[in-house]
Amino acid sequence: MSSIEALQSEKIKKTKKKPLLKRLWFWILTLFIVITAVSIFSSRNETTAYELSKMQTMTKEEIITKFGEPNEVIRDDSDGYAIAYNTGFMVGGNNQGVSEITLQEDAVKENSKDTYKIFDVTLGSSFADNIVRLGKPNLTQEKDGKKSVMYLTKEDYLLVFSTRVDTDEISIIQYSAYDSSMESTALDLSSLLGLSATEEELESFYTIKDKKSSQGATTYALEEGFELIVDENNMVKQLIISSSSIFNIHGIRTSDSLNKANQVLGEYIRTPAGVQDTTQYSYDYNNGAIPTMVVLSVDSSSKIRYIQVNAKDE
Repeated sequence: MSSIEALQSEKIKKTKKKPLLKRLWFWILTLFIVITAVSIFSSRNETTAYELSKMQTMTKEEIITKFGEPNEVIRDDSDGYAIAYNTGFMVGGNNQGVSEITLQEDAVKENSKDTYKIFDVTLGSSFADNIVRLGKPNLTQEKDGKKSVMYLTKEDYLLVFSTRVDTDEISIIQYSAYDSSMESTALDLSSLLGLSATEEELESFYTIKDKKSSQGATTYALEEGFELIVDENNMVKQLIISSSSIFNIHGIRTSDSLNKANQVLGEYIRTPAGVQDTTQYSYDYNNGAIPTMVVLSVDSSSKIRYIQVNAKDE
């Protein structure tokens, strides 16, 4: 081989391409493809836990932006809206905000990889475990094999959850503004006035903390936050709420404003001085189940501190 041929042969060897696997860029590209594939696969399997109570401060538009178009529009007019999603929750409210959020097992029409909860309570979770976590409820009920509890939250909303029949598994969860909730009507104690209530009957619904008898009448102090007075015939003649309670009288509770009471009960008929720097307001109220006399003690900030209602003699 001549010197020229030898030089050309050496040049060809030097310029010969390296195998693909030996190139740095190939490994960088491969690593990028692997990372991208893993990321896509992981994102498909990611789940999101939605705390639905946060919708309380959201507008309807913000809810739709977050969860998409609803599967059902139950109502949507100038008075408010109610929309539902196949993942099991319904939201209702108006331009002032959300007034009701419901998670219901029967409303789940499609499976979802995401989790929906209200105050960390989820459908199918343990009734007993949630009570341990949340603390003692304001009210506990059991009927026809279903157990339910009710909590009054600091936002003045009612958190209610119930089980399936004869199980510990939660099948419905509801979070609603107290004044607009269906439960507020059931929590109106004035419906007890004029009814017969033996001690045994009271104990089947409430927890008696204390009782005192005087002049043929018995006063029962109940753990649920109110007092009840029955006469010698076991007829309920008077009800008193003197502290924070989940119950109301004609829709009025302690801590409500005098203005709200006036809107519900009408004009007061006298204002003698009350105890502990309060003013007493009395109302002759005839729009309930029976005619009643309602007495309120109101403090200097116009907040109600004491409510008493008596059944009026026919």
